[in-house]
Amino acid sequence: LARQSVQVTGQPVGAAAWHHVPSAYLVCAQDRGTPARLQREFARRAGGVVELDTGHHPFLSQPAALADLLLNLEGTG
Repeated sequence: LARQSVQVTGQPVGAAAWHHVPSAYLVCAQDRGTPARLQREFARRAGGVVELDTGHHPFLSQPAALADLLLNLEGTG
């Protein structure tokens, strides 16, 4: 995670990096805010889809599992 300017929330996106950079979508299966079925719909255009049995904040609830998943994704796509 990195800081970013609040200005990004009010400016249109000129280019979506996921069109040019290998990407994957992480479905958080136990997310109570965004159901997994909806996340899978969002993920349709991603280069890959991975699923973790966690809530909305896997970096807090399952940091080791998330780290393993990210390390396994590195360099793929």
